[in-house]
Amino acid sequence: MPQKSADLTLVRASIRQISDWRKLLTKKGRRETGQVLLEGARLVGEAVVSDVEVSAVVVADVEHGHRDLRKLLTAVNRRSAPIFAVPPRDFEKLTDTVHASGIACVIKWNPRRFNPTEVSQGLRRVLICDRIADPGNLGTLIRTAAGLGIDAVFLLPETAELSNPKTVRAAAGAFFHIPVYEDVAPQRIITWARQASITIFVADAHRGESVALVAPKHWALVVGGETIQLDKAWESSASRWISLPLHRGVESLNAAVAGAIIMD
Repeated sequence: MPQKSADLTLVRASIRQISDWRKLLTKKGRRETGQVLLEGARLVGEAVVSDVEVSAVVVADVEHGHRDLRKLLTAVNRRSAPIFAVPPRDFEKLTDTVHASGIACVIKWNPRRFNPTEVSQGLRRVLICDRIADPGNLGTLIRTAAGLGIDAVFLLPETAELSNPKTVRAAAGAFFHIPVYEDVAPQRIITWARQASITIFVADAHRGESVALVAPKHWALVVGGETIQLDKAWESSASRWISLPLHRGVESLNAAVAGAIIMD
């Protein structure tokens, strides 16, 4: 039954709805429904002002009276997205964080697919994530790329899932501001880069030129996982290999840290 809270109307979520939302914490649930659960005021705020489809906003009963949250919910009202209230104990079941924020939203997830003929125009600086297995590292790389004004991010097969809650949190809404293309085969990137006169740089901890080199205006940077070998396609392409000079005794850096330094 709807609850009136000043100018806001909150609907009591059913047990079935809460159960369905919980399934979005799993990869299977996200793939089967084509939906993703975003938790936290920042991510909900980003979703509300973006052009994504917001199918539901969920708040813990004790939270919606807070001034900042009411302001956000008023913006949700303008999007005509339904607002559901759930008991705090049930809200905690919708997140894998230690301290639940009290607000989340469900959005329709439309993975971007790379089509060179449609998206190649205007791409001058690109980040390529080659089997970055850790969702936190992937999210951080995407957030850094967006912050540095990189034009797009390509995710190779076997890279961590973009819609994984840990990736989403680490990216902090950056995927609303930079196009991220999923499941892109390396050979397609190599062909596109050759046609677009873009130099591919492959970051490697153990070989290659120093990153201090002067990069061209148009480039694509490949960053791989720390324990997984880079795709062999880069070996057969005309890619240039680069590395960060490190002090003796330091073998390598975290993938997200190394990628941030090189992109900058």
